[in-house]
Order: sequence, then C-alpha cells, then structure tokens
Amino acid sequence: MTRPRTNVVPFERPAAYWAVKARKHASPAQLPDAARMMRKALEKSGDVGLALELAEIYAGMGCYTAAERCLLRAAARHGLTGSLCYAIGVCALNRGDEDLGDLALDQSLRLEPDGLFSERAQDLLEFYAWKPAWFQPHTARSDELCRRSVRALAHADVEEAVKLARKAWKKGHSPRAALWLGMLLPPNEALRYLRCAAEELPLELKPQLKYAEACYFCRRYPQARQRLLSAGKLCKTITDTEDFCQTAWRLNRLKDALKLIDKKLYELPQSVDYLRLRYLTLRRMGENEQAKRTLETLLEIDPDDADALYDRRHPQCTDLRDDRKILLLALGGMVYSLPDTRRFGPLNRVLHLMVMNLNGMIEAETIYRLLPPLWRKLSPAERYACDEYRDECYPALFTVYLFAATGRWQEAKNTLANAKQKKRVLRLLSRCAGLNAK
Repeated sequence: MTRPRTNVVPFERPAAYWAVKARKHASPAQLPDAARMMRKALEKSGDVGLALELAEIYAGMGCYTAAERCLLRAAARHGLTGSLCYAIGVCALNRGDEDLGDLALDQSLRLEPDGLFSERAQDLLEFYAWKPAWFQPHTARSDELCRRSVRALAHADVEEAVKLARKAWKKGHSPRAALWLGMLLPPNEALRYLRCAAEELPLELKPQLKYAEACYFCRRYPQARQRLLSAGKLCKTITDTEDFCQTAWRLNRLKDALKLIDKKLYELPQSVDYLRLRYLTLRRMGENEQAKRTLETLLEIDPDDADALYDRRHPQCTDLRDDRKILLLALGGMVYSLPDTRRFGPLNRVLHLMVMNLNGMIEAETIYRLLPPLWRKLSPAERYACDEYRDECYPALFTVYLFAATGRWQEAKNTLANAKQKKRVLRLLSRCAGLNAK
C-alpha cells in the first residue's frame, strides 16, 4: 500500500532558503526585510559569508553599529580575511576614522589581491576624498609642545598641560595650538583662541563647535547659533552628526539638532544610528510619544541593538553612551595587530615611502641607488625615529637630497623652503651628505 502524498511544508527552513529570500529584497526600500531574513540565515549557519552580506545590508541602510557587530562576530569565529578587512575599512570611513579605513583597505588587498572586494577596495583607496594633511611652515616646535601637552593631560597633569599649551601658542601661533589651548581654558579666556582656530580652519568641524560653545557660555547667543548652524553643513559622517548633536544639546538648541537629524534621515530613513539621535533629542524636548515611536521603529529594524534595549528599560537616560564606538575599536585592534607585509625592514620602508612620494619625478631605480648610502650615515636613534614617523625632518632630508643628487636644484630649494625644521634639515645634509648649506 502506497503512502498518500501530503502538502505539509516543514516549518523550519534552512539557512540557504532565508539567504536566497534576503538577496531578492535588494532594493533600498526592502533592505529592512532583507536584513531580517539574512539574520535568520546567519543564526542557522554562522557562515562568515552571510555575516559579510548582512553587514553590507546594514551599511547600505546606514546602520553602522549593527554592521560592526556582524563583522566582529565573523572575525571572532574565523579570523580576519581580505573581505572582512574591506568591510571594516568601509565602516571606519563611515565613522570618519580615515587612518583605520586606509589601513584596513590596504590589508584587504594584501590578504586577498584577487578577492571579491579587491576592485572596490582599490577604487576607495584611489578615489576617496581623503582629508589633506594639514601643514604650516615654522611650527615644528609648537607642534611638539602640543604633543607634550596632550601627554601631560593624559597623565592628569592639567597644570602642566595648560603651561605647555601656552608655550605652543607663543612659539607658533598656529590654529592647532589655538584650538588645543582654547579647549583647556575656561570659556571667557578661551574665546579669542577658539575664534582664531575657527577662522583659520573653516572646513573643520571641531573648531566650529568649540567656538560656538565658548560663545554660548560667554552669553554671545547670536554668534553661538550662527556658528552652530554653519557647523551643521560640515557634518559628513555619523560621528560628525553625533558631535554636532551633543554640542547643540549643551547649547539648548534642540530644534537645530532635530533639523539636522531629520535631514540625515531623509537620506538614510532606515539608519538605526540616526534614529537613536532622533530618539534622544525628542526625549530632551519632552516629546515622549514621538520618542517612543522612534525607539520602536529602531528596534524593528535592529532588535539586537544593545543601546536601544537599554534606552527602553531606562527612558530617563538621554545621553549618548561613551562605549558606542567599542565595536569599531575592537575591530581596529585586530586590523592593527596584523603583520605589516608590505616591507621587511626600516630601509625598505623608507625606500617605499620615497618612491611613493616622488612618483613621476624620480625613477624608483635611482632612489634605490642613491638613498641607501645616506641612510647608513644616520645614527641608530635617527633611523629608529625615522622608521617610527616620529620626526618629520627625515622625509624632507631625503627629498632634498634626492632632488639635489639628480640635479633638480629648484625642486630641492622649494622643498627645503617649505620644510618644518629647515635648520635641522640643513645640519643633517651637511653632516650626512656633505652638501653645502647654501
């Protein structure tokens, strides 16, 4: 006797079923559904590829914390791969951490030169709008004093930090020194320094926010609001928006914070990170019903969000938690712990640096022929400082020497004129290369 056929469908579905369904919901409006299905697939299999796909979905929604959580889970189980490093680099850039983003993208290409994301990583490294390195001539001593002041503050020596910051300002009158000194002083005394920093660095967010805050506490309310509104135009990443909102909260400009958040949510309406900022701002404004609806919307998108679950249990808390970047810090620690496979010794690292810096001006073969004799004349301490990038005079020394050794005297003169420690570079040239200072 044959068994009759049944149309009963098993209730439990395999991971592949949910993964396929999630991939069919690739349109921007359906990304929350795709994330929900991919979460089920990941719970059933734990596959690193599915974790990467889920992180990519979250990143497309602007849910960077959720993406970092998926990446940390995958890295803890399977270790770092080229694909994971690429995803970490993308998250770091979305957080505004360009140093980690650059290193993670570079490591992704070295771990998987022909990997799935290698072309995207190469495009980001070449075409991303990296912030230019800030440089002002004749401020080397001021910069060093600022670094010493930062170290003093890290050791809780506030008096010494302020003393060194004042010396840094007197030595160079640089906007960096002005910003750091203004951050250490009380608002009425810091106002003139922060105004200098804000005017000299108009495209940087931090000086604008600090100056707006100083104006507010000095009761210059119109100036504070004007500076705050102009700072809102500089917010590019979620970290920028968080810093802006925290300043706006302190200045009692809640509507300005909500306006910027709503603008960001118009671009990324499913972003959990921006929804959290909206929830906290509404709580501060006393709009408890709207805040509650915002929190529930957030948890529908990402039910595993620890901050949102904490906010549901403690509605009286209206501050951003200090550990909100802990996931990216953990991922960054794993990336920084990878061995540097690019070069094997300090001389090779210097040669690589100069080949990259002088690309198109001096041939690599010429650099490899001329630079080692100069390197060998440096003391062990000087080589160590150069290899650790602790002293900026050595790249200038090598550049001037290579230009002079190849007969490019005008380029050598221009490089020397713009060097931060020109006198020291001249002394090193005279001692190591035997070149006349003139």
